[in-house]
Amino acid sequence: MLKNPLVSFIVTSYNYEKFIGKTLESIKNQTYKNFEIIIVDDKSSDNSISVIENFIANNQDLRIILLQHDKNRGQLAAFQTGLKQAQGIFVSFIDSDDLILKDYAKTHIKVHMSSSVAFTSSQIIEIDENDEIHTTFSIASPQKEISYEAKDIEELLNINIEKIDFKLLNSKNAPFGGWFWSPNSSAMYRKASLEFLLEYDNVDKWRICPDKFLFNFANLIGGSAIIYAPLVAYRRHKGNAGNCGYITGNKRYNNDNVTFVNLKNNLKIRPEAIKFIIKKHKFFSQNFGKKNTVKFILTVLISYYYLLKQFISQ
Repeated sequence: MLKNPLVSFIVTSYNYEKFIGKTLESIKNQTYKNFEIIIVDDKSSDNSISVIENFIANNQDLRIILLQHDKNRGQLAAFQTGLKQAQGIFVSFIDSDDLILKDYAKTHIKVHMSSSVAFTSSQIIEIDENDEIHTTFSIASPQKEISYEAKDIEELLNINIEKIDFKLLNSKNAPFGGWFWSPNSSAMYRKASLEFLLEYDNVDKWRICPDKFLFNFANLIGGSAIIYAPLVAYRRHKGNAGNCGYITGNKRYNNDNVTFVNLKNNLKIRPEAIKFIIKKHKFFSQNFGKKNTVKFILTVLISYYYLLKQFISQ
């Protein structure tokens, strides 16, 4: 008898007591039911643990694990901790201030079954601290085309599961080091494509915004797909690691701190990737072959041309 694949939702928690209960409820309410929840708390100093333990106590029918770091180690380290415990064939890392819509897992699984990419990333809607929707047409999310057809919010959020539109990406149409996806919670990975993450030692390099590293590396290994459907409610608030500003027009404005973080990430991702592949060449050669390992390095090196084009065009 064939079985539906298990999905591991890894929720990374740090001082979001106000939001994490809602995040866990959104996972609980998935229409796709074969999942487990792994919560990794990165030494929260607020009431997050109590909120999590209360949720677990009230949902004994769910498969839930709570793991706690003995010190704050950053989000990429939390990813690793959760991944070591994950039993699912597919994995999603969910930020503890975001919400996922009810058909999130079902839609991602359907696209994965229709392709063979390392990960899928959906469109997002943007919400605030009070769950109010600011836009369903987020400029922080890839859009297929600009549409000015006026629709009710309920209609916009009603996903047509039978006709999911998506686009395949690879290192040619999405060069290494760039950004072609929605934020972290939007993605679902094949767990097999994430084995490299457990080999990575420099987790302090990506204490915040680790999706930049993870998305690019997974796309390098096995490509990705953009799902043209909003499956995540991305919450903007003052505690965001990235840009916390609300929609103010047709351009996303970054404050100086966010601009600095983005610049630093853009500068470090390529040399960091090359050093990682060379340092762990045995792992990459055993899993992908020597020829492909060299190809990975060359692809990263070639992407410097893309970076130069971006710099010249600005």
